[in-house]
Amino acid sequence: MSTIKSDIDWMGLWYNIIKERGENDKPSFGCYNLDSGQVDWMSFSHSEMDGVGAMIDYYEKKNYKLTKFPDLKEKNKPTFLETIGIFYRLLFQTKKIKTIWIENNDILNPPDPLKISFHIFSIDQTKKILDHCKSNKISSTAFLMNETTHLLLSTLSINGEGTWTVPVNLRPVVKNSNIKANHSSGLLINVKKSDGPNETHKEISQQLKKKQHWGVWWIHQVGRIIGYQGMRIMSNKVARSNFIIGSFSNLGTWDLPPNHIWVGSPPGSKNFPISVMLMVANNRLSVSLKIHPAVMKNQGDTPALLEKLIQHIIHKVD
Repeated sequence: MSTIKSDIDWMGLWYNIIKERGENDKPSFGCYNLDSGQVDWMSFSHSEMDGVGAMIDYYEKKNYKLTKFPDLKEKNKPTFLETIGIFYRLLFQTKKIKTIWIENNDILNPPDPLKISFHIFSIDQTKKILDHCKSNKISSTAFLMNETTHLLLSTLSINGEGTWTVPVNLRPVVKNSNIKANHSSGLLINVKKSDGPNETHKEISQQLKKKQHWGVWWIHQVGRIIGYQGMRIMSNKVARSNFIIGSFSNLGTWDLPPNHIWVGSPPGSKNFPISVMLMVANNRLSVSLKIHPAVMKNQGDTPALLEKLIQHIIHKVD
């Protein structure tokens, strides 16, 4: 296995710059107890850990058994020739689509970072969703992203199109001296509300096959060359013009004690206001949704939107 080793969390430094601008950089995760209905919440600075790192940290503190955590399927970094192709596509063929929101509120931080709506599917419903995806030869990420895109862009946007960033865990190929540090890159997935799930699946599959997540990773390592001050200038410039849909995270399947399941959300910002997180534990899928007040000032509308999304999903797989 060829690996990339580092002692500096260059990805984490980008979140530190976001924090310097006065924005929230704290993802929030919670372990939901199905018996009590209580959530054991935790928040952490994204400048210190990514989602998988936070999971590892939580399991250690709770002394929970963690037999494995989701790894990148590929086991080697791209070859030199592959890297040239990746950068060419990223720099000259990749274009993020700006989402034009109905609301454009000048709000940097949500008043309540833990204002996350979530739904936990039953074991039977989870099986139906996974079986539906398998029979239609699409990933669960593509299916759920497609449903989410159609509903939210139809409801909250003017132009009905945009770009999702889909985090990709690069462990074990990337190895920071701190296993909990940021080891995640991402895919840039362009979507329209009129897309079907097969189109979304094809876009995600092609991006993974072309290893475009490595290009995004290397772009975020540019601090090795331009330094922290250069990163700050670059980040502040991008923040004035880069407005995508948000983050669509599938953190995979995790071990948890019986009747417990993960819920949570990335921090979100005015630049990427929609945060969606999927996780499976104890054969149950959870879907979490957070919408930044920059694009939806009335945060009380989020639960109703999520419920509408859930009903669409259940209707599709029944």
